[in-house]
Amino acid sequence: MNYEEFPEIIKKDIEDQSLSILQHIAEEIIVIGGWAVRALTGDKHARYTLDIDGVTEQKTMKKVESILKLLGMNGRKSNWGIQFYQHYTPQVKIPEEIRKEIDNVELRIEISEPRIKESQTHHYFEFDLTEFIMRDIQYHMKKGKVTIKVPPAEYMAAVKLGLPADYKNNFDSQVLLEICNVEKVVEIIKLNDDWSEMVRRRIPKLIGRLNDKDRLEHILAINNGINIKEHIKTMKYIENKLKT
Repeated sequence: MNYEEFPEIIKKDIEDQSLSILQHIAEEIIVIGGWAVRALTGDKHARYTLDIDGVTEQKTMKKVESILKLLGMNGRKSNWGIQFYQHYTPQVKIPEEIRKEIDNVELRIEISEPRIKESQTHHYFEFDLTEFIMRDIQYHMKKGKVTIKVPPAEYMAAVKLGLPADYKNNFDSQVLLEICNVEKVVEIIKLNDDWSEMVRRRIPKLIGRLNDKDRLEHILAINNGINIKEHIKTMKYIENKLKT
């Protein structure tokens, strides 16, 4: 079962628990990944996220690690940073038919230095730790919010376009490009090593999957009012600009 297929109340419970963890380290990191896209695009980001992804300075890693250990989270070894996890303990009723899937859910946190590397190549994208904005994320089922630091939308769009072409990155790039200065996105891609090669490699896959009516990213786009033709036009424009 795909996470998006979980009952709504369970997805909200998972996200609220994830957000509660994030609250403890929000001052120490710049949040990237799905939570950053949510913070930047609000209700338009109509997908759920299990993981917390962030970047920070090397010297701050130990502090983040100590905080997460105090919260009772388990650590895993990583070559690029720190990874912590804990099993999800539901605070809502779980239907028996999906109990097995729920038992396998983990709340995960991955924190690295600002240069993130593509797993199978030498390519990298580096976030500027001085380039961030403050955004609030509301809890679903309790009062309150968490204020986090996130990169500007153009940085997030630039990195998302070069990441693996799964439905999450595909949908995230859709909602981000709707609020971006596209010329700035191109500029940021070009400034990051040869990340442009990654983006040019991914865009045809993103377009192909978005055009496939049976794929989740196509369904999410339709359900959330994305103009698919205009979005594809924007991606092709970015692709052509990166070739020059």
